[in-house]
Amino acid sequence: MASWLSDAAEKVRTAAVPYKVGDVVLGEDPFNGRRLGVVAVIRGSSLGLRTAADAHPDLVPEVLYYDYRQVRMPD
Repeated sequence: MASWLSDAAEKVRTAAVPYKVGDVVLGEDPFNGRRLGVVAVIRGSSLGLRTAADAHPDLVPEVLYYDYRQVRMPD
């Protein structure tokens, strides 16, 4: 019973993120700037974006995290 109740409470606390891994999105944040990228990670209400600049073989792969409310589909 307690397990079922804690699972239900966790679902209520976790925001429903309208994106899925692999979606191309535009993240906009005053600290990270505006970046076009692919959703690589979803953790709670945060999305990890892998940007197009990471495709270059000499660069170390980088994932920038945005709150899902700061992300939108590109026009």
